[in-house]
Amino acid sequence: MTINHTRRKLLIFGIGLSLTAPRLYAAQKAVRITMTSDASQIHLALPAADKRCRVFMLSAPERVVIDMPLTSFPPELEHALTVVRQKFSWVIEGRIAHFSPEVARIVLQVNSKPKITRNTENGVLTVTISAESHAAAIGPVVSPAPQAEKPLLVMIDPGHGGKDPGAIGNEGTYEKHVVLHIAKRLQTLLSQQHGIHAVLTRQDDVFIPLYHRVSLAHQHAADLFISIHADGFTNDLVSGASVFALSEHGAGSAMARYLSQSENSVDVLYDDDFKTDDQYLKETLFDLDQHETIHRSLDFGRHLAANISKVHHMHSPHPEQAGFAVLKSPRIPSVLVETSFITNKQEEKLLGEPVFQEKMAHALAEGINSYFINEKKNNLLS
Repeated sequence: MTINHTRRKLLIFGIGLSLTAPRLYAAQKAVRITMTSDASQIHLALPAADKRCRVFMLSAPERVVIDMPLTSFPPELEHALTVVRQKFSWVIEGRIAHFSPEVARIVLQVNSKPKITRNTENGVLTVTISAESHAAAIGPVVSPAPQAEKPLLVMIDPGHGGKDPGAIGNEGTYEKHVVLHIAKRLQTLLSQQHGIHAVLTRQDDVFIPLYHRVSLAHQHAADLFISIHADGFTNDLVSGASVFALSEHGAGSAMARYLSQSENSVDVLYDDDFKTDDQYLKETLFDLDQHETIHRSLDFGRHLAANISKVHHMHSPHPEQAGFAVLKSPRIPSVLVETSFITNKQEEKLLGEPVFQEKMAHALAEGINSYFINEKKNNLLS
């Protein structure tokens, strides 16, 4: 499914938000190596002039091989590979190897011979990889089949990971482990019970900078972004779940301010190369799209809070707003969920119990599904 942009903008204009001119960004002079995707294809951008950049196929088993200069290999490519492995059923496995002193190699094992197209323009080699269509072998089609809807895609972001443990409970429970368990269960529930495709920003205990998490949602055409946490506070009596959307005017409460400052400091503390070339994070665009995204994020948050409150008490009954860096995604409704406070003794115990993790994942799945149902009913999805 895709966002109905015309309907969306008419609704926002109708409630009085002013139109602002979109910002234009200068094209980057250097060719940036990227791996992105849409509903059915993987897209690669490589420097066309570099002879070390190659894309070719191997058989028995079927594989797509992508070579690139080791010195130009971007760290975020590993995270992109994690996403495409989950996103496309025809990608069986994906691996990265140090092929030679000068070449890094990505190998995608696929379940049948893929279709690969190449295009070179302005010094950029664009390669598109998709599953081979077998329509020609079926025979002539008597009448055209209805166009399939774009499948919904939810980007689930288990907070923290790797060298960033997140909050740590008094009994030694790590936030990064708990939220990964909940995220994996949520991914399964969305697929099995609601037919909603979901991918995780991380499947293992690895560190991903905040700006990479935001970029992954955009680069792989997510419809929703949900970041899952179990944060801590200086007062161990504080308890309950909370849901946050982005704020353009600062945090709505002292607690929201504390939590957003804590989360946003992650990159400074743990990322040895703290910088970003991502246009969305260099300067968040509070234009029509950003205003609307916050509006829809709050609506998404209300669906989540209504379902979480059925299984666990809320620290705040309504979605709050704060300047979480991980929520700065124009055009993708994004929320951050604090499932509980790991610094609270009782809630730390709950977070370590599979039964509670299952209940929380189920509540999040129901909230996501009800939000999509409401969006489609209001003609915001088509």
